[in-house]
Amino acid sequence: MTHRFCGRAKDFRASLAMVLLVVLPAVAIAQDSPRQWADSTGRFKITGTLVEVVDGNAMIRDAAGKTLKIPVSRLSKADQEFLEGSENPFVMVEDSSASSARDRSAEQTVDGIGDALWATPQSVDWDSAELFVPLAGVQWQVPESVGPLDFEPKRTPLLKKTSFHENVHPLAINTRCRRAAVGYSVSFAVPKAQTRLSLVDLVSGRAIHTDPVEAHMRPLALLDNGSSVLMVGCSDDRGGYEKKTELQLWRFDGKRIVRSASWVPYAKDRDRGREDAEVLAAEVLDSRRVLTISDKGHVVLWDLAHRTPLWHSRLSERNFAMQLSVDRKLLALFDEKTLMVLNPETAEIFGSTALPQNTQTGWCRVAWSPSGKRILFTSISDIRVMDVESGQWLFEFSLPGGPVATRALSYPDEDFVLLDKRLLVDLRSKIQVCEYRDAGQIETIGGTSFIAIHSGNGGLLAPGKFPHPAAEQMLETALNDPRLFLLHPGVAVAIDVSAIRSEHQQVARTGLEQSAAQAGYEVAPTSPIKIVGSISGPKQEAVSYIAAGAYIVNQYTSSVKLDWNGKTLWSTSQTNVPGMLMTKRGQTMQEALDDAGKKPNTAMFSNVHFPKFMQKPSDSQPAGRRSNALMQSQFTLQGLVDSK
Repeated sequence: MTHRFCGRAKDFRASLAMVLLVVLPAVAIAQDSPRQWADSTGRFKITGTLVEVVDGNAMIRDAAGKTLKIPVSRLSKADQEFLEGSENPFVMVEDSSASSARDRSAEQTVDGIGDALWATPQSVDWDSAELFVPLAGVQWQVPESVGPLDFEPKRTPLLKKTSFHENVHPLAINTRCRRAAVGYSVSFAVPKAQTRLSLVDLVSGRAIHTDPVEAHMRPLALLDNGSSVLMVGCSDDRGGYEKKTELQLWRFDGKRIVRSASWVPYAKDRDRGREDAEVLAAEVLDSRRVLTISDKGHVVLWDLAHRTPLWHSRLSERNFAMQLSVDRKLLALFDEKTLMVLNPETAEIFGSTALPQNTQTGWCRVAWSPSGKRILFTSISDIRVMDVESGQWLFEFSLPGGPVATRALSYPDEDFVLLDKRLLVDLRSKIQVCEYRDAGQIETIGGTSFIAIHSGNGGLLAPGKFPHPAAEQMLETALNDPRLFLLHPGVAVAIDVSAIRSEHQQVARTGLEQSAAQAGYEVAPTSPIKIVGSISGPKQEAVSYIAAGAYIVNQYTSSVKLDWNGKTLWSTSQTNVPGMLMTKRGQTMQEALDDAGKKPNTAMFSNVHFPKFMQKPSDSQPAGRRSNALMQSQFTLQGLVDSK
């Protein structure tokens, strides 16, 4: 059974304001003059003024002020040649209701969206949009999508840093127009915040670099016209510039940027209507519709021309993620503990599955594989890969060291994941293969990774593939000789539960033995590698649940670590406080928490996912820079430089 809510489509021309982006005749004197138009048969004729050409239709206003529509393909040959005759057909004109004294330089439009329209205050009517409700357990019937890119991108020179504090923002890549927008901002140690953009033609390898703009914004998405960028502010309340709640449309006019007015799409949408919500990400669906998600998990499909929502959904306020497939036919959406695949136009659920109830989630991200046949999901230290056809998990494991993808996630190869723009992991062996360094940004689409390098010596946007040949060779060598690892299947480990109270020691030992066996370890009491279990508490802590208030609970913390020669190689911990609280009939929340607080969480010892492979840590590495990868590789303007 599917769960479907259909969005309402409205004709954007119905409320188009005074400023229009239109295709006009080549002869300047005829721009605002009536002329006779005829259809291809010559039977039907009309005298009127061209208003606009949009979606293949000519909009003509007659003497009575009525606007008529005719497909360009059905106009006479002379009229079609008239429309196609201009070298630069995009000309700004003024509607007849506007004052002729209006300054035309202020009447720019961006992709048909008038600046005057965006400058008009407008509150969002959420009741006019279809409400999508996330639902787990929908039968998995996900259609196929096309994953790989259909073009070969080229390397493109970018701008070099203007100062040490200038940063390059996440890339905005549009595969329809085959272009990318690269943004750079500096707001520290400068008199005024400055933002620059580079518009990159990915096929030709050419770029337009704009002059600095006094603003503090970053690209969210590049629209399908290839020259308009949806921007979001980067400042906070103290920054004095555009906030993270504000959107603008920027259009390239050579090296000059034409900016729209600001718009706050999530006005009074957080903290129970007391504050505006921030815009985290955006996905372009087509030339007029854009998906956005706020920092409170509010997903919206917008008719951008009118700033109206078509459908929306309020997800969990903390644990959510979304990504559109390369062909834009499928939307991967995660909400708290449920992974769904939707039709992005209608919000129809093609399939959904829930994680186990006791799974903790945080720092959630999703990504499509190069083929479009797999979905990658990361949360805290967990990595999972879903087969899109069957809806079954192909890989499920955890990596040591805490959250794995707090900043970025890429799926560059069916069998590899790139975490936080730096760590490449083999999904089959769970081996951390290579740590890549000094990339300003990395964005992966359809198996092609776009690497932005931004330095004082220069800049570069280069396509690449992960893993690179040297990393593949290193992985093959390591798999053929497990002795290169300190931890590997068959390694001997000792188990130490002396820090656990006697009544829980046997349960903890048995559980850790089971977890060690699942990782392929062999238990030997004399091994220098020790699995150390401990339980601390109880300690009274305040906990809260969404829409349920705050409570006091006796909290125990169960911890496990791997020690070697006095060094901690890896650690993990869980409490006895349930992430989702289930109450019995007639039981209050506080009573259920009192029951949970009576004993520690000993079940976690039998569910520990130990790393199967881990290199021996090097004493020469500085604190905080220790990597378990087999090798390191540095991005430079000349190429990759490898080290082992």
